[in-house]
This record gives sequence, C-alpha cells and structure tokens, in this order.
Amino acid sequence: MLGDSIIERLLIEELRLANKHIPVTRIPLSKLLTMEFPYVVLRDGSVHFFRKRELEKLLMYVEQGEEEKLLLPIIVVLRPDIGEGVGVVEDAVAAKVIARILNLSCEEGKLYLYKPHLAQLREHFDTVIQFVISIDLQHEMYSPVSKEMSE
Repeated sequence: MLGDSIIERLLIEELRLANKHIPVTRIPLSKLLTMEFPYVVLRDGSVHFFRKRELEKLLMYVEQGEEEKLLLPIIVVLRPDIGEGVGVVEDAVAAKVIARILNLSCEEGKLYLYKPHLAQLREHFDTVIQFVISIDLQHEMYSPVSKEMSE
C-alpha cells in the first residue's frame, strides 16, 4: 500500500534523527586508553568524550585479549517492539563484558537487558554506553491495520 510505505519512510527518518548520536566508527578500548582525551566522532559531526576513569573501570571486567576487540561506545539497542525498557547488546564481546558487570549469564552472543540493568549501566558507565532506538517494522505493533480490523 502506498500509505504504508510513506509511514514506514517517515518512521525510518524519525529513527535516523533520534539516533544521530551514534558514532561514525567505534574504537577499541585498548586504543581509547592510550588517548589523552578519548573520543569518537558522531554521525551528526559532534564529538563524544569518554571519561578515563570509566574506561579504566571497564578494563577490570575485560578478559585478556578482549581490550582489542571491545569496541566503544557499547551500543544498547532499545527495542519497544519486544517490550518497554528492553535493550539488546548485539555485539558478542560487549555482551560478555556487560554480563560480567551485571553478573548475568550471556549465551548466543546477545544479551537482553531490562530497566534495572540499563539504570545500573547508566549510573556507572555513562560515557561508555550509548542507547539507540530500533524497531521491527514487520511487528504487528507497528502495522497500520490492527489485527481486530483485519478479521
């Protein structure tokens, strides 16, 4: 339907604007630790600085060899189509590190987080974690025609 594609394009554009704080490229923890003022450039051209003490604290949860593989900032994808306050860490190395921080088990390379987890991460690793919003456009929650109307 033509209306569906317009709505979908508008929604995608809104999400793009809401996520303009995503970095152009992520940088390994090992490299950030060597920088005097650790930072990444964001999609909107601004700069995101990391607190050195957060990077050093994060290093305590990283196993040997992971500091080269752990790309920062860690991206937590907020997924309202899964549930309110649900976040997913899709990067396997980041998921393992976050699981260690929160004392959770991590399997399948993904880690699902809920409001209390997100609050704890934000409190202790505010500059290391970035939240992005994503939705599954095929999810019935975002379908232009509700289930009741189609029956």
